[in-house]
Amino acid sequence: MSFNILLVDDNNISQQALAELFQSQGWRCTLAANGMQGLACAERQSFDAVISGFFMPLLDGPHFIPLLRQLDGYANLPVVVLSTHTREEVAASMDMSQVNGFWRKPLNCDTKQQLLDHLSTEIVAWRIKAA
Repeated sequence: MSFNILLVDDNNISQQALAELFQSQGWRCTLAANGMQGLACAERQSFDAVISGFFMPLLDGPHFIPLLRQLDGYANLPVVVLSTHTREEVAASMDMSQVNGFWRKPLNCDTKQQLLDHLSTEIVAWRIKAA
């Protein structure tokens, strides 16, 4: 099953590693370096999931995700936050009820497979609900 992922992160190394991971599964991946670019991408095309960094220039994850949720078709879309900070630190700065998952960077091989499995499950469930 092929998915279309929007990856919003200002860390080029993380972006490339995740893009390669998604593409190795046959998934399409669109890259954005910050929340402003992410919103522009989301307004132009539809995605099956969004992966967002936490700290980014111009528009960070805690401000990007609520704005994303206001766009048509994105209210219930699977969204995962990536950060070098702990889940507790991230939760202190944003409403975690707006996200479907949290993954701490850097991702190791086991974590990458868990991310793929989690994301696949979330996307399939979202598609079933949307149908």
